[in-house]
Amino acid sequence: MEKIKILDIKNTGLNMAVDELYLYIRNNRFMYKYDLNSMNITAQNEIFKKDGKARGFSIFNEFILLWDFLDLYILRKDDLTVIDTLRLGENLSSDICGVMWFNSPKVYIKIRNGWIYVLDISTKCFDKIQVSDTSFWSDYVTDIYLYAGTVTGELLEIDKTMLQVTRKTQLHKKNIYSIICENGLLYTASQDGTIKVVNSTTFEILNVAKKAVVGMVEFVGIHGNTIIIAGPRNPLALWDKNTLQLRESVNLVYNRDSMLCGNILYFCDNQGIYKIILT
Repeated sequence: MEKIKILDIKNTGLNMAVDELYLYIRNNRFMYKYDLNSMNITAQNEIFKKDGKARGFSIFNEFILLWDFLDLYILRKDDLTVIDTLRLGENLSSDICGVMWFNSPKVYIKIRNGWIYVLDISTKCFDKIQVSDTSFWSDYVTDIYLYAGTVTGELLEIDKTMLQVTRKTQLHKKNIYSIICENGLLYTASQDGTIKVVNSTTFEILNVAKKAVVGMVEFVGIHGNTIIIAGPRNPLALWDKNTLQLRESVNLVYNRDSMLCGNILYFCDNQGIYKIILT
């Protein structure tokens, strides 16, 4: 794989996202927006006054939803202006674990200890629903279900309308850190070192790769017959989705912040952001 450097940037705690035209970066206290064709910066904003690690963001329609521990920031996507800031959590037991999906005007947010907060961004009111007694950091959203992997290794199927668990199974021995789905198959990666393929209809385990990953890894995406996996203690890796055999890896200093947009794989190390064009 040939990697092409597209941006020199020191990674001091970075998240990325891409839409059709722009690259969005949260690097420590700042948000940046770059034109993907020219890589010229089109907007930037200092969001935070202090450094922090419990941060991430997602893009939905015209909004960027950025979280920082207990707080949710709503930004305009076009100019990165902060529209509103909301304190959702109260303490270490109720911090934000991520934004899952957006059904305007409602945002569905996962909170530690198995809670989902449903925020109406027009009224700024939110409901609290506990769907599990354990936290889940990984999730995958379909038209009907939310699939979540808990810190104890359970796979949950949650009805999106009722926000109730319809099925669950003890799939892994440890935290399920990432889930991805394609053609009715769920792929899960766990801190127990395994990757598993599960039929989403029956929850039958179809394939297992043992001692495949180390620590907290994430599925970046699926391209053709290839699953792309990245993590702080793992090389950026391409796996055969049918056999769960490793095809190729790229050793980097840091590669967890990676994403797939079409056939272009974006990732970063401590010195910059790169892309690989997949064939």
